[in-house]
Amino acid sequence: MTDDPPIVIVTDGLWRKSVSAIRALGSAGYRVFVLSDSLLTTGFYSRYTSRSFKGPTAAQDPEAFGAVLHQAIAATGGRPAALFPMEDASCEWVLRFGSTLPSHVRWLLPDANHFEMARDKGRTFEIAQQMGIPCPQTLAPASVAELKNLLTSHPIENFVIKPRIGSGSSGIVYGDAIRQISLEEHWSEHGPLLFQERIPAEGEAWGVSMLYDRAGRQRAAFSHRRLRQYPNSGGPSTQRESMAHNELYQHSQRLLSGLEWRGIAMVEWKMHPVSGRPMLMEINPRFWGSLALAIRAGVDFPTLYADAALDRSLPETEPAYPAGVVCRWMIPGDILRYLSDTAPTKESLRTFLRGAIRDSEEYDSNDLRGSLACGICPLLLAANPKYWRYIRRKPGKQK
Repeated sequence: MTDDPPIVIVTDGLWRKSVSAIRALGSAGYRVFVLSDSLLTTGFYSRYTSRSFKGPTAAQDPEAFGAVLHQAIAATGGRPAALFPMEDASCEWVLRFGSTLPSHVRWLLPDANHFEMARDKGRTFEIAQQMGIPCPQTLAPASVAELKNLLTSHPIENFVIKPRIGSGSSGIVYGDAIRQISLEEHWSEHGPLLFQERIPAEGEAWGVSMLYDRAGRQRAAFSHRRLRQYPNSGGPSTQRESMAHNELYQHSQRLLSGLEWRGIAMVEWKMHPVSGRPMLMEINPRFWGSLALAIRAGVDFPTLYADAALDRSLPETEPAYPAGVVCRWMIPGDILRYLSDTAPTKESLRTFLRGAIRDSEEYDSNDLRGSLACGICPLLLAANPKYWRYIRRKPGKQK
């Protein structure tokens, strides 16, 4: 049994970050078990996936998700296994029900209270302000009526409304577009909303990703800047490049250390184009969509996380990485971004196609089967309205 490779269990195998983790872990010698809710899950078809388990996600049906997770754990045969909860709902399930799992299954997460602080943008900004970390003016109305009062007492074109809990651009409405929506319906759909100072669109967006071990020691850090995104008004990055930024690194370290962080997180920032100051946007308290870039640049967060979760030895020094490594989310992200871009600065088709395969996070020459799945599965899933919300955005875009 000691000669058997260690095992990892990756939840939510549908998403591109999960495919990136599967490939990194398989390349590092781990056996990878993958959970997801669809036969069209891209992660099921990677050459590095040893076993696949189909069942509802934690967001869809927590009880059924737990049953499928227990099936995967039983398949480990009692061997040590690192658990990768890839989505917020999966992390919350582990925080709530992790005590029911066998002791040979290990993971890295902060306690439930600190995890919730990171998810709740209102609480995140409160903590950041107390620490003196730069962030936009943020108000947290307790009701729709209070939000309406804020709209009458502030210059609306200088503010956005966004969900207290959420990720990406879903539910964010900018400036004058706020007047065009039903605030009651928006609050009902997205939950409590924040009223926040708007950082001009010209400001560069950055991400700082970090890993903390079980003792709370920082073991890896990586920063990148966004080059393009979809929707163009604000959404997940479709092109990004590695680049160090010491000031953002220090702010992110203070924030996560103050939350007594364990495991993985990415802190998002935006540079104010007038003042040049960085502004905190949010914390992603889990693996992030652009994970492939860090791996390609040499910071293998999935393998470091698995090693730390299983108390295996880690390098004493944090991994170094070069600036200028580029990675693109091509299918469908950068394709949709290019087709929908009407700006005069839009690149030519020739420029768009340059490096489309080389830089694509979907393509891996060592995982051709998985690369094909990254193209085919999203196309087939497009026939299911259930998945449309991940590529379609509602009105209220930044001008």
